[in-house]
Amino acid sequence: MFHTGTTRLIACWNGLNAGRVPPRAQFDPLETADLLPQMFLLARGGDRLAFRIAGEALRDLFGRPLKGADVFALFSPPAQALARRTALQAIRDGRPMVLLAAGRAQAGGQVPLEIVLAPMLGADGTVDRLIGMVQPTASLAFLEGQPVSEISIRMAAATGPAPTRPPLRLAAVDGQRLA
Repeated sequence: MFHTGTTRLIACWNGLNAGRVPPRAQFDPLETADLLPQMFLLARGGDRLAFRIAGEALRDLFGRPLKGADVFALFSPPAQALARRTALQAIRDGRPMVLLAAGRAQAGGQVPLEIVLAPMLGADGTVDRLIGMVQPTASLAFLEGQPVSEISIRMAAATGPAPTRPPLRLAAVDGQRLA
């Protein structure tokens, strides 16, 4: 069961295009106005995902502006590979993914987080943006006033139904069956 903020953002994304990847032009920030301080928009450039926009609560949480920063740099070295695979899975499967994570401050304080990564289509019809949110699920007082220095991941979870794949068809070339 996800936090209500996480659930609302996923429901908003699903409502944009009946559960299929929506064009980013369809997203109306006013639909989730109370979540905007925790939300972000990532631009895709190859395997790199950089912040285009990040809400003020994220600047406060991480203690710095995030615009232009690589999202994977926020994660601890062991967590970076899972974060990258999860983002690429959201793009490939065309559905939101949620990272169940923990943000850790330099002094050791931690706060549990849910991080949503939801794909959006660009004008050319390809996924070129991910909209998302960092949702703390406990009090930030556990950080003792310090910013999050790195994120560790407990698990990644897909949302919604599994993507449908076209059925496999058999083909024959010169009388030999090929899959």
